[in-house]
Amino acid sequence: MIVLNMLLAFVLVLGPTIFVHELGHFLAAKAMGVKVYEFALGFGPALWKRRRQATVYSLRLLPFGGYVKLAGMDIPEDEDDIVSDEDEGSFNRKSLGQRLAVIAAGPIMNFVLAVLLFALYMGLVFIPPTVQVVEPDSPAAEIGLLPGDVIAEVAGEKISSISEINKIVARYPNEEISVTVVREDRTLRLAVTPRLDPELNRARLGVGMVEKPQQSLGEALSTGLRQTYFVSRDIVVSIVRMITGRIEPDIAGPIGIFQIVGESANRGIMFVVFMAAVLSINLGLFNFLPIPILDGGWLMMLLWEAVRGRPLEPEQKGLVQFIGLAFLLLLMLFATYKDLTRLSIL
Repeated sequence: MIVLNMLLAFVLVLGPTIFVHELGHFLAAKAMGVKVYEFALGFGPALWKRRRQATVYSLRLLPFGGYVKLAGMDIPEDEDDIVSDEDEGSFNRKSLGQRLAVIAAGPIMNFVLAVLLFALYMGLVFIPPTVQVVEPDSPAAEIGLLPGDVIAEVAGEKISSISEINKIVARYPNEEISVTVVREDRTLRLAVTPRLDPELNRARLGVGMVEKPQQSLGEALSTGLRQTYFVSRDIVVSIVRMITGRIEPDIAGPIGIFQIVGESANRGIMFVVFMAAVLSINLGLFNFLPIPILDGGWLMMLLWEAVRGRPLEPEQKGLVQFIGLAFLLLLMLFATYKDLTRLSIL
């Protein structure tokens, strides 16, 4: 049952992040007038197909993301649908700006998804003032407070935030007060004497706490934007430090991602949403890397085309993409090795 839940969470997290990435390419291609041969949800054999305005929409057997086939970049299933590079619907006939927009739209959509998922988490999740750490030999330890206890009342006053707890406790140094906590399904009323901390010059219970207020739509979107920026910045900094040798390379492959998502599933659906946002950012940044066959590689080739005044020859493009593919395969092998090492299999 646990493995099934982990697999379901893996599909629900990785599938939408990949699908939204391809959706970005699809929407940008349509907006720029590039012919889309096919837009698919999932991979593998087709379970359902329908053609609308020269585009085949399909539902595939394996629910891991999706893909988009564009004229000038891909080959359709029906060779009669192929358009030449001189056709107005070909990707190669579009201006440099239009082609850059189509390529960049995929990773950008991953960042948009991350903002929305973080906003969903911030708007729906509410964590009341909850004990996270109990200091040894503290007043809280003496009365038996435990991590996970939710503090509902202090000195007869209802509590809605950690700051309220600190203000009330500070008024009663070395005086006994009542504390009402909710532990699982039980409500406990305890008596505690806050102890004066000489360094802080205020009374304390001796607990570390965590809380998360429920945010409005505007607040949640603003927090989602900030969170996406901070996570992206931290990942980029880590990548730079790994490349420069300041920290040991440590990346996760499919096995590692499966383990991370599976563990998050055990902590509830909203934590899965949070992890999906983080993985979406990772996917967006990864695709922006200047590695041929990734979106970042395509962007670099298009910019090089603008500098030299003409595109790469087919042979040159094929060689560059082969090198990129070989590099990705080596990177995948390294990531899998690190995953297996973390699992103590190797």
